[in-house]
Amino acid sequence: MDDTQNPAIDIRVRAFRADLRILEREVANALQGQGECCAVSMAQCHVLLELEGAGCINLTGLAGRMSLDKSTLSRTVDGLVNAGLVSRSTDPDNRRQQVICLSAAGKSKAAGINRLCDASYGRLFQLMPENKHQQVLESVSLLAQAMIRNRMEDCHDPESNESGTCCR
Repeated sequence: MDDTQNPAIDIRVRAFRADLRILEREVANALQGQGECCAVSMAQCHVLLELEGAGCINLTGLAGRMSLDKSTLSRTVDGLVNAGLVSRSTDPDNRRQQVICLSAAGKSKAAGINRLCDASYGRLFQLMPENKHQQVLESVSLLAQAMIRNRMEDCHDPESNESGTCCR
């Protein structure tokens, strides 16, 4: 018996997965185009927008907000520093930490990214019925939070006190 005949597989899960694959491809295509237009990589774009929201922050704090490894994030930040979009300075409260801030050019770049993305995603809302906008916002938020919780639960199995599959 193949999986399609297995009653234990919920048809809703399969339909959800199929729609998510389409969504993943479309978002990747849109983000690639937006990053190329803004002359920064996708990772750099995410850092710029996160810094815009966080203000000045140390690398550890930024890595935590973005759920990234510090060494990976550090390379991305280095590229932004070299491009003049981000400044790095010693934290006056903890001289072992570096504080990362958007430069004036970084603020301008983040504003440009926001303008481009707001226009692009605004067009998506125009293609949906207006009475469904709030439902879409709530659903995407619920999905994002569930995905974060799922990742966090996968990283730690409380019964065995061992790291989960994402950490292996």
